[in-house]
Amino acid sequence: TPFTARYVAWKFTSADFHDANAGWNEFDIYKSTIVANATGSFEGTTITAPASTNKMGAVITYTDSSGTASLNTDLILDLSADNGSNYNRATLTALPDFASGVKCCKVNDLDITNAGTQLKYKISFQNQSSGSKVTRVTGVSLQY
Repeated sequence: TPFTARYVAWKFTSADFHDANAGWNEFDIYKSTIVANATGSFEGTTITAPASTNKMGAVITYTDSSGTASLNTDLILDLSADNGSNYNRATLTALPDFASGVKCCKVNDLDITNAGTQLKYKISFQNQSSGSKVTRVTGVSLQY
């Protein structure tokens, strides 16, 4: 019968016949369930703007591989104009789907407190859990 297992355990013992032969004592197959609750973030590559900017925007495409991400709670965007030294939290709003299964959200004209030319974004994930909520960002476009 086909089965799926992540770990297989073999236990070897010597035979009870007082000789050097080895024998099988037990053969167990089991699946161990691991639930990972993940939080984390990643930063985009710095983009050099031709002039100092104090307003930025962004469009993000993403997929809900499992569960449904709540914008600004499970999927968070921060924008910076000084190479990530200071970030400003964006309030994302949903847009119509970009394509089948690909969601889209945006922020327009976010005030940047530390103006500059070294533009960067940071995406943060909260409340991710294997099998119940997995959010995958597929694209980020900065506007300035």
